[in-house]
Amino acid sequence: MIPATLLLLLGCTGGPPPTIVVVGGGPAGLAAAIEAAAGAKVVLVEARGELGGSAAMGDAVTAIPGEATIARLDAAGTNAARTRFLARLQPDVVDWLATLGVQWRPLPNHTDDGSTVQGPAGGGAALTGALITRAQQVGVEVRLNQRVLQVDRGEGITVRVQGQPPVRADAVVLATGGFGGNLERVRQKLDLGDVPLLRGAASWADGNGIDIATSLGGVEVEPTQVLFYGHGVPAPEHPDRALMLVDGSHAYTLSGDGTYLPALQSPRGDSGEALLAAGGTGWAVMDGIVAPQMDLWDADGRRFRRAMPVVRKLDLMSDDLRTLAVRMNLPYERVAAGLGATPDHSDPAHPLLEGRGFAALPLRLTTAKTLTGVRVDLDGRLVDASGAPIPGLYAAGELAGFAHPWEREHLDSTMVSGAVLTGRAAGRGACRDLGRCR
Repeated sequence: MIPATLLLLLGCTGGPPPTIVVVGGGPAGLAAAIEAAAGAKVVLVEARGELGGSAAMGDAVTAIPGEATIARLDAAGTNAARTRFLARLQPDVVDWLATLGVQWRPLPNHTDDGSTVQGPAGGGAALTGALITRAQQVGVEVRLNQRVLQVDRGEGITVRVQGQPPVRADAVVLATGGFGGNLERVRQKLDLGDVPLLRGAASWADGNGIDIATSLGGVEVEPTQVLFYGHGVPAPEHPDRALMLVDGSHAYTLSGDGTYLPALQSPRGDSGEALLAAGGTGWAVMDGIVAPQMDLWDADGRRFRRAMPVVRKLDLMSDDLRTLAVRMNLPYERVAAGLGATPDHSDPAHPLLEGRGFAALPLRLTTAKTLTGVRVDLDGRLVDASGAPIPGLYAAGELAGFAHPWEREHLDSTMVSGAVLTGRAAGRGACRDLGRCR
């Protein structure tokens, strides 16, 4: 008797199954691989030594929009992909991941838009772990530490991997993320000039997949759509890498010229827009009681770090505010504007007061995500400038243009929902177009 798994791979037409190569092992690539494995041999190629992507480092909060939110977004501009995906978030992300073992818990929604906010128990690591387990169960072949350099189309498709023999494929799904980790590329795309810039996005998000897609006839759409944070602190040992100010509620936040800028107290994407509008630099000032208790999040190290060692290395602490203002190169009067005052959204028990000592942290514009990429259709097919699908080529996740269905008005923390949605669409589309899946 032929095993059921072999029958599945043979498909209804018999013969050896086609090969689908998925490039990128984040949630989009994993979701695509799982779906494609329903009727194809799937090879997942990941440049790093582990799967999960940046989603494994976050909390993977997912927001399910209410009808009013969808109506408002539609009124702001027609986007068929967004409308379709927003309507499918519950069944295609939350419910589907629950079948893979993800346990969801309700979270508070601090807006009044009627959205339901949920997060997986165990955060992003648990969510990506469930995807990895499922990919293993359905027979996905995983190749780690292999960076794809190029994809060639001719008689079939050839995937060229650094230091490895080329891989022949019947279809390729690109799911390599955006370019937020490539500071040179971000500067070039956004014409940022000499604005200081830190890397908050994963270092491996360098735009390699976008280059591969465009070399094959794909079209990059609105590359200037980049999400920035305004609460990144330069890491002393790596000045271009951000340590994130997790809770600025106890700090008095200023723009680079010393103007009070409360938006920087919020650890959300809109803080980046506020900082960029103010010139791209800012400060968080706190007293000697709060500073020793403050943590910074090191995304690369996947751990919290105490803020005080960073403050000391940057020589930004003093017993009196006048001395600190000199070290900040700001007029004392501007820095002292927060004395005795309770900043908006701050802890009323901790106004800035003389006699406690003071510390400051420099805040810099920090990359987070790219909110656009290459154009695809609703089945994940890579399309050319005329809108025609390019045979055998698919894209998903942050690379795929509408990977984040909320666009800029997001409640999700890591945009996992858009990655899973587009990944599933691309995996199903590739399998179905090869005649192996319904």
